[in-house]
Amino acid sequence: MSTKFNTFVGEALTQKLEAMGIVTPTDIQRRAIPIIAEKRDLIAQSPTGTGKTLAYLLPIISRINPEIRAAQAIITAPTYELAAQIAKVAAGLMDDASSVALLIGSASKPRQLEALKKKPTIIVGSIGRILDFISDKKLSVHHAKTLVFDEADKLFVEEGMDNVGRLIKSTLRERQILLFSAKIPEATRALAMPLMKDPEVLLPKSRDILPENIRHFYIVAPQREKFNILRKLVHAENMSKAIVFVNTPFTIEKAATRLNFHKLSTSPLYGAADKLRRKKALDDFRSGRARLLVASDVGARGLDIGGLDFVINLDLPDSDTGYLHRAGRCGRMGADGRAYSIITPSQISTLHKFAKKLGILIEEISL
Repeated sequence: MSTKFNTFVGEALTQKLEAMGIVTPTDIQRRAIPIIAEKRDLIAQSPTGTGKTLAYLLPIISRINPEIRAAQAIITAPTYELAAQIAKVAAGLMDDASSVALLIGSASKPRQLEALKKKPTIIVGSIGRILDFISDKKLSVHHAKTLVFDEADKLFVEEGMDNVGRLIKSTLRERQILLFSAKIPEATRALAMPLMKDPEVLLPKSRDILPENIRHFYIVAPQREKFNILRKLVHAENMSKAIVFVNTPFTIEKAATRLNFHKLSTSPLYGAADKLRRKKALDDFRSGRARLLVASDVGARGLDIGGLDFVINLDLPDSDTGYLHRAGRCGRMGADGRAYSIITPSQISTLHKFAKKLGILIEEISL
């Protein structure tokens, strides 16, 4: 299959991608784009950092009809950060950034209403807020031919299916439904299948579980020495941007406080924090005001941070899947990445099991 974007999405979009430094389609893009272009329903699972957002945005944008000044595609996500990231990428690919509207709960409704008055063709947001505007007759979705559920495993859950069903029923009968996520368990598929038309299912190829451009290392240390090892590791690698993963909110606070005390600018990211606190933490990290972001798996869900070279497991994740999601946040889109785990002697066998199951080499190093 061709490795050029213009085969899939035409010259204009290809040139925009090249200007962004994106030249070669990833595996999920090569596999998903032709299916979406054929207007077929799709369930696609692909690891974090493999280009899922572009896999659905590019075919959607390539078939937007500029003559129709109404919503033609609706993209939903479970978190504010992920929805904002999707909207930003979409706006950057459109000729007119106002063609994309971000509708998310807890944000200003009047401001979002102003965005809708510009007749956007792509709507990105939370299911609840989108349904609010549909119910208020401020958003018409009668021209929407494509519905995307990003991080579908968090959206297709029993308690959320009423809203999912309402959103689907509000669109055209011949709509296309696309589900994307780094992990789509059987329970998600079972809830989705009755709402879709004979969907194609794409699963990751075994060799693509974690990209080869990410290298993996571990350091063995007593529990009481972990923070000192972390501090030395950041200095030794001269890390300008890294995510430090821990398992509990208490450890987030403890790690951030100690790192800041040692003059390593650090932002704590809590899953339960309000939107403004989360936004500040991420803005500080993305802008470089903070070198390190300390987060749990819950807090980091849905984040897409470019230029991230390092991921550090201060606490070992609970499963190989958790390791995959964490490590996959660095080395995105073919860039080099390094994943470090600081573990106790009793955790060596667990880490080796993760490596065997994921088919990766995790090398031991010392400082």
